[in-house]
Amino acid sequence: MKSYLFTTETDRGGVMLCEIEDFDTAVKYLCNRFDGVVRIESAEQVWELPDADKVVAHSQSAAPEAGSMTGSVTQDAAPEPADLFG
Repeated sequence: MKSYLFTTETDRGGVMLCEIEDFDTAVKYLCNRFDGVVRIESAEQVWELPDADKVVAHSQSAAPEAGSMTGSVTQDAAPEPADLFG
């Protein structure tokens, strides 16, 4: 089991503890699962979105169009999160 610390463009994020051992696979999963991921860390491995892409991502999320969804998560790519408080 591995843990991945991720940060979003709004300086939020969290830790994902999962069975994904391959760092590149975890990066793809987290970027699909959460909007605006700009940094992912696990042990000594670090992935960061290039600065130019951070500016574009931030401007897109700052003013989303009505009725549109940012990101493209498919049902098979990201499972529904568990209700931890209900």
